[in-house]
Amino acid sequence: MTSALETGSLPNAYLFTGPEGVGKKTAAQALAMACNCQAGEGDGAHHAGDQTAEGGSGGSPAFSCGRCRSCRKILSETHPDVHWVLPAGNYIKVDQVRELCRRLSLKPYEAKTRLVVIAEAHTLNPEAGNTLLKILEAPPEKTLFILTARQGSDLLPTILSRCRHIRFNPISRENIKHYLEAHYAIDARDADIVAAMADGSLSNARVMVEKNWMAHRNWIIKTLTGLHEQPINYRLAFSEFLAKDSGRLLTSLDIMKSWVRDLAVYPYLPDQLINKDLIEEITARSEEMPTRRLLDINRQIETAARSIQANANARLAMDHLVIALSNKMACRDRLRPSNGENRTNGKSNRHPV
Repeated sequence: MTSALETGSLPNAYLFTGPEGVGKKTAAQALAMACNCQAGEGDGAHHAGDQTAEGGSGGSPAFSCGRCRSCRKILSETHPDVHWVLPAGNYIKVDQVRELCRRLSLKPYEAKTRLVVIAEAHTLNPEAGNTLLKILEAPPEKTLFILTARQGSDLLPTILSRCRHIRFNPISRENIKHYLEAHYAIDARDADIVAAMADGSLSNARVMVEKNWMAHRNWIIKTLTGLHEQPINYRLAFSEFLAKDSGRLLTSLDIMKSWVRDLAVYPYLPDQLINKDLIEEITARSEEMPTRRLLDINRQIETAARSIQANANARLAMDHLVIALSNKMACRDRLRPSNGENRTNGKSNRHPV
């Protein structure tokens, strides 16, 4: 992308793909700033070979000051010539794309290169996608489109063919950890745990820290491990609480999966735990839970997560899951001594499935 700016060979449209929170929006803003920064007017590149009005072609592609009027407006998403199209509910609708067409029929207010960002382009409904395709086939002058999506296969092939595709990879666990330590009052151990659970997404990690994810994790795991000892009304109350907390429901299920995963991998890869601060509890519980049962528990959690993502009734899904887990988390299989070996024949009773 930098070389395209330097040579003035930007395409009419980019497609940024990758998981949430890996920098797609930040890259779109940076590109808009590089095209329009006012700090170095006269020494920058221009869009697709277009010549601009007096004052050059915008800021240097290698330097966006972040302080000029144009950069500040882009960063605050108030620039009149940087248009953001976001899903209205679950989809980007045709009326939104038609309104965009109307705006693009007008001349830019002040930008030398106008930017259009279609965020979560995989949510375009069919009619909206076909309307957008017409714009991409005959784009307005000095206008750059940036579409963001999880993966290219989620878009119409005809839209995909008109975009230059850039893939954003998940951010490394180590980089997320260093970022959290530098920007939040969080110790290295907790930062490592959050980074492991963030799934390569910096925005996920930020939200987890800001919403006190560690305390929520501790409560989920403590409740889960003692669930089989509680009466049925307590289990259903736990289920109801999780279902009502819709904003964190999938996060709660991810916490459950991380706990079950740690119990399963501990005998084989004890240095690969996610919840490293709970090593004593993991050691004790892992001794009592056979791998076959842990894999079954994990499958049930994943089934519940898929049902909820498919808009199933969250309360019913969680009731079913919690009742199943409360039975399976009971540690009935106490066949091994605490060192994990059968003292009669020296062989481990745990067998991976």
